[in-house]
Amino acid sequence: MKWKKRLTKLSFKYHGWLGLTAGLFFILYGLSGSLLVFRHDLDHYFNPELHNLIPAKRKISADKIYRMILWTHPNLRKLVLHDFPKDKYDSYEFMLYKRQQHLADNYLYFVFVDPYSGKVLREGGYQEMAPSFLRWLYTLHYSLQLGIPGMFITAVLGLVMLLSLITGIVIYRKHFWQALRFKAGLNLKSWSTGLSSLHRIVGVWALLFNVILFFTGFWMLREYFNPAMWVLPKQQANYEVPANIDSLVSRACKSVPGFVPVAVNIPTTKDADILVRGEMPQSTNILLQGKASSIAFDAGTGAIKRYTVIDEQGLEEKLEYMAYQLHAGAFAGDFLKWIYVIFGLTPGFLSVTGALLRLKRRGQKRYKPN
Repeated sequence: MKWKKRLTKLSFKYHGWLGLTAGLFFILYGLSGSLLVFRHDLDHYFNPELHNLIPAKRKISADKIYRMILWTHPNLRKLVLHDFPKDKYDSYEFMLYKRQQHLADNYLYFVFVDPYSGKVLREGGYQEMAPSFLRWLYTLHYSLQLGIPGMFITAVLGLVMLLSLITGIVIYRKHFWQALRFKAGLNLKSWSTGLSSLHRIVGVWALLFNVILFFTGFWMLREYFNPAMWVLPKQQANYEVPANIDSLVSRACKSVPGFVPVAVNIPTTKDADILVRGEMPQSTNILLQGKASSIAFDAGTGAIKRYTVIDEQGLEEKLEYMAYQLHAGAFAGDFLKWIYVIFGLTPGFLSVTGALLRLKRRGQKRYKPN
């Protein structure tokens, strides 16, 4: 049994250091993530000028708006019709992927366009707080506003939190069943014993959620461990696709009855396909709904090249999309979102309480009488 005691002792030691090392980041990720769970609702509430338009008799085609944006925004890696108008009062949202000149550059840019007048209602980079605080916060959450190095750091911190959770499991393994049955009460003999028991109880109850949260966060950014992802794209002129965007969206819906288009990926280089992304009628898994499936069109001729139904893909392809759904809480209603908000704050809470307990123990050792 000596190895168990040694393992517990080592876990206790590293559990504290891991929490202290990344504690401020856990607070940042928890607060920003909790806000971002409701970012679409908050975006509509705080930006009525983008989503409460005055309807007109005629709309300007998405294809025409695409070509306007393409010529006014050079050096794009990709252009995405990110959101169709949800009703007659809503606007188009385009997401632009710019070609970075420096590793720490932010590559995301947004453009909102009035579908009736073709007027750009608002635009800006995700690194700018003023045009859209929530989009700035989104980039802060996953890259610390540091571009490629920031995404790598965030992936590493995801692994740090997973290690912290593993060491916590080793330390508190004997208390799990009691905590889950609400049998582990608070020890209120002193503030430190009360904080310690609260730290343990919250840690146990939030364990599964935090494992899912930080594993999916790491999974989505794991590609930045590949040196190839650190090579900046070459600057080049945008390629304008000959195919008509509106026509392709219409054909996608006709070719698969029940298909719901959500977004359109439009290439800015030759020899790449246009992807109309959306939800296939056979997708019953709640974690695979949204824009996980797609219909690919030849960008030159507009011919259908292939159908990609997420339900028919391999485990890795499914996990790629499910990771985002699980991480963002984007697969159910408001009740689940509030659960994400509450549990999303627990990493920061555990870091703060863990730091206070560690400082208390260090103080006791320092001032212990001989």
